[in-house]
Amino acid sequence: MAIGLFQPAVLGMKSQAHALDTIGINVANVNTGGYKRTDTRFETLISKTLSQQSDLGGVKPKDYQRIGNQGFINASDRDLDLAINGDGFFYVSPTFTVSDEIFFTRDGSFEMGLADAQTSTVTADDGSSITINNGYLVDKNGYYVLGTAADATTGLFTATSTLAPVRIDEWAFVGQSTPTTTADLSLNLPTTSAIVADHAGTVATALGGTNSSDLHVYSIEVVDSAGAKRSSQLNFTKSADNTWQVSATTDRNSSPQADTIIFGGTAEAGDVYNVTVTLGGVPTTVSYTSLGTEGSLAGIRTAVVAAINANATIAASVTASAGNANGEITLTANAAATSFTSSTSVSDGTTAQVDTVTLAGAPELNDQYLVSVDGTTFTYTSTGAEGTIDVIRDNLLALINANAPTVASVIATASGSNDIRLEARSAGTPFTTTATSTAAGAAVPVNSATLALTSANVTGTNDNTAVRVASTSFQTTSPQTLSFGGDGLPTGSPPTPLTMALTFADGATSNFSLDIADMTQFGTGFVPFSYSHNGEASASMTSVQFDDAGHVLGSFTDGTERFVYKIPVGIFQNPDQLEMLNGMVFRETPDSGSAVSTFADVSDRADFIPFAFETSNVDLATEFTHMIKVQKAYNSSATVFRTVDEMLITGRDLKA
Repeated sequence: MAIGLFQPAVLGMKSQAHALDTIGINVANVNTGGYKRTDTRFETLISKTLSQQSDLGGVKPKDYQRIGNQGFINASDRDLDLAINGDGFFYVSPTFTVSDEIFFTRDGSFEMGLADAQTSTVTADDGSSITINNGYLVDKNGYYVLGTAADATTGLFTATSTLAPVRIDEWAFVGQSTPTTTADLSLNLPTTSAIVADHAGTVATALGGTNSSDLHVYSIEVVDSAGAKRSSQLNFTKSADNTWQVSATTDRNSSPQADTIIFGGTAEAGDVYNVTVTLGGVPTTVSYTSLGTEGSLAGIRTAVVAAINANATIAASVTASAGNANGEITLTANAAATSFTSSTSVSDGTTAQVDTVTLAGAPELNDQYLVSVDGTTFTYTSTGAEGTIDVIRDNLLALINANAPTVASVIATASGSNDIRLEARSAGTPFTTTATSTAAGAAVPVNSATLALTSANVTGTNDNTAVRVASTSFQTTSPQTLSFGGDGLPTGSPPTPLTMALTFADGATSNFSLDIADMTQFGTGFVPFSYSHNGEASASMTSVQFDDAGHVLGSFTDGTERFVYKIPVGIFQNPDQLEMLNGMVFRETPDSGSAVSTFADVSDRADFIPFAFETSNVDLATEFTHMIKVQKAYNSSATVFRTVDEMLITGRDLKA
């Protein structure tokens, strides 16, 4: 019984020591992102032993996780910082392939990280293909932040969609585009404009440089079928009272100049292709000599394009690119204000034909070797005493070089082991060669004579051409009728949109409906108010940030901003029962319940704060207050322990 007197004091010291440890961990993590404190409370212990000794008791600690309590939110200047104000957690996955093991965190201090084996092949600025590592949104542990992509058909985000890592590198969406299908134009057409009988002729005359005051033009922008932003010009002329003709023109003068170079003929080694670009009166010529290995005019075109773009003087103002045909090159000014002239030429080159005859096998009596050059056949029959195939070769060479007509056009020499090299004396003068052998002295023929044509251009074909075509064409659609009522508003309720079908010089198209409901016909002025269109061009992403709804907002090189992902939140009925893991991430348990995925802006329980991050929910003043109380309790338990010890010593001494 006496020893049992120590129990309350010992349990008290152990419990208060545990509480001090918890307080220390809380204080140490006061600035840790997303940290959730643990509070220690105490539970009374009552002895259940009912013997003659007095009831013994004490205390034990009980920890309470305060995961559901809001942490402090700090402002930040980082695009990738995002804080949750209210309930909910970010979804994160420790692996790129999202499995059932999904964790949750409140720390929204994100960054871009790489994933193993996740690469993409993209087209660089110089037109070459390069391989890049994909970049994904990750937390401080390197876990992948999960989000949802927009529905491909509706463009809407759904919280119940499949969660996936959020890719945010520059090339993430460069291959994606959506052509323009609808546009909205608001402008005023003047009632005082004169009636124009020939709409198409007036437009053509204006495109040639002679403008008409009764032709009103307005530039619009669309995204074409190839995913590029394109400009077009709307043309308005009055055809009758309250009636207008509307057409659209593509490839107009305000677009950058584009000249076309077209190579023709046969691609042969030694052919020289020249392209001259004159800027500011100073010509710069790029020459390319064919190696004979390009295969076709398409290969020549690729090589010439690379040579032009590698020239710093030309590339500063003009860019070369492959055209539609195999030998076609397009020279495009880098800016609409840049003017240049271009020219081209090509010269044919030839190389001497080289054929190689290779002999093989073991010389045997009566074996025959035949080589024919331009119809003259040279035959050597083995005596069986030659010993090696080289002796056979040398005898054939002697026969060939003894023939005056053959020697006049072909040089025959030994080349390496077993080979006869036949080279034309004149470049561009082809000859024919055949080689065979018969084996007479063996049951199984083992001898052979084979021919290899090693030259690339032996014909001397002088059929190459090079022409330059200036880009001066315009494409104008057929006019459509636009009618107004006496009130100056478009007729119809609602007015029928105009159907625009545009074709551009490179074959790309744009088909969209133009909403005219906001057009008017009043007064004397042609006054544009606004223009808008849907569609997204193919462009690389320059930066990302978040908005207060959790959208990942990408800024693109075409000047647009697009919602590329949306970050959901997982809400638990009992978040304090989540399992706390290293790195301040949490895992759901049976007591916490399963996460309900939702978006913050529709949950009524949370909202996002961009350019901010959540730190811990530890309050230092409260922790130090608890520390003082716990320390006093510990000291008191220690005093009780010491007093009991002294009492026992005194009792022992009295007994003695």
